[in-house]
Amino acid sequence: MNLAHARKVQLEPVKASGPNLFLVPEQPYAIVDAEDFPLAKRLAALEKWGDGTHSFLSLYPGIKYFTVAGLDGYIPLTISNNFILMVGQPVCDPDKSHIMIGALQDFADDSKSTVAAIPVGESGKDMLVSSGFKSFYVGREPIYDLRNLAKPGKSIRLAVNRAKRNGLRLVQYGDHSDKYRPQMDGLCRKWQDGRELPAMGFLFELRPFEAKKYKKYFLVVDSQDSVQAFLACSPIYAKNGWYLEDLIRNDAAPNGTTELLVTGTMEMLAQEGYEMATLGLAPLAGLPARDVERPFLNMILHFVFEHLSCIYHFKALEHFKGKFKPASWEGNYLCHYRGDNRLVLVGNLINAFMPYDINTMIRHKLSKWGWRKK
Repeated sequence: MNLAHARKVQLEPVKASGPNLFLVPEQPYAIVDAEDFPLAKRLAALEKWGDGTHSFLSLYPGIKYFTVAGLDGYIPLTISNNFILMVGQPVCDPDKSHIMIGALQDFADDSKSTVAAIPVGESGKDMLVSSGFKSFYVGREPIYDLRNLAKPGKSIRLAVNRAKRNGLRLVQYGDHSDKYRPQMDGLCRKWQDGRELPAMGFLFELRPFEAKKYKKYFLVVDSQDSVQAFLACSPIYAKNGWYLEDLIRNDAAPNGTTELLVTGTMEMLAQEGYEMATLGLAPLAGLPARDVERPFLNMILHFVFEHLSCIYHFKALEHFKGKFKPASWEGNYLCHYRGDNRLVLVGNLINAFMPYDINTMIRHKLSKWGWRKK
């Protein structure tokens, strides 16, 4: 265990004799690696309080865990050059979250570090902002109500019927169907090789088989049992739901493959008794027209959404996720503490998400457009 500090963390203030006197017990906080934090404890916390779309990703390799003695739960994070990046939001009792978040703020103050959390849903934003974090909007995610699935629109129905006429069918992948795994691995390699930009790091890396025993997999196969596409779904335990996390498709798959995969997956999850599903963040979608507190930043984000969608397809992502008729859209946020310099904060985020410098990214993009060094 890597014990970071022992500090005065206020658990339950107990009034002592005299006005305005409180007994605040000494409580150590720690930053530990996975091998020092039993998986059973992490899973127990996720099942109780893991209501963030990305909470399950806290089980992935490379994550550290901020804990406070005497409290269940944790804050998943990474640390690099005085920059603490929280994976989504805290996984702890909301009624005691201020204690754990306050301890993290103490650690950030002592180490002169900036803390950022992204992407954070509405509940996580409320939790962090109430503890002194600042927030700004970065996009929204669709929420599909599996208890009352919307009837697919005409274009979706036509696409699904076309796929079925072409002999495609949906199957659920499990340990009994390992014959599909080599094909799924092959699709992942083709997807990685065909990206217009190198895959973004950390939250957006392609890791469909990480912690696979807790996930669900749905495949579209043709009449020859050839895998045309698959979905890897991560649990959102505290919402009795699923994050349709990784959707990988063969570029040569027949039309309607994706529509059959997504609609069929949600129908099967609904039949199994789950309550909600999401396709995750549509970055920069639904930006407010004006942001009184951060007008310059809001202007930059609008520019990126309107003029750089050709690179990361922001508009296409929003359209794709919306056509399956979500019951609602939930705002996603970046929350930060000690990060008042917006340019430094954005620079730190870029370094955390992208393991490549800008020149590498430009060269990769040009190569995909057919440019070659003479």
